[in-house]
Amino acid sequence: MAVAASGLIDSHRDPRLMALAKRTRVTLHAQWAGVTVISAESQHVIAASGGMLGIYRRSTSISSYVVNAPDAPFVVLDASKDERLAGSPFVYDGLIRFYAGVAFRDRDGHALGALCITDAEPRDSFSDEEIALLTAFAGEVVA
Repeated sequence: MAVAASGLIDSHRDPRLMALAKRTRVTLHAQWAGVTVISAESQHVIAASGGMLGIYRRSTSISSYVVNAPDAPFVVLDASKDERLAGSPFVYDGLIRFYAGVAFRDRDGHALGALCITDAEPRDSFSDEEIALLTAFAGEVVA
């Protein structure tokens, strides 16, 4: 209900969110960055830099892990070695090896989705400073 009330699903290609995705991708040296909204059945990529927008099944969405446990960042240095992500077509097709996402919330504190970055190559680390930047950027989604 909070996702529908937010109106974010209808914000595809919003210039402010597209610019935020680009700034996130460039700052954190990622191949792709996106603003994803998680509804009951779907993941809606409403803004992105370095790749496509679209609607995907929530059951294969990595960002759903962020919304399910929104109080901590979700960082996977090598998704090919993470059992939780074995069913994701993005992982087994080799599109995503590294993933980092932070939840963004509405004014009432409901997690609506994730600001996330991905790479096709695994990373050795994702620092506390990088997590802090991603968290700060996520705070701008519904600002």
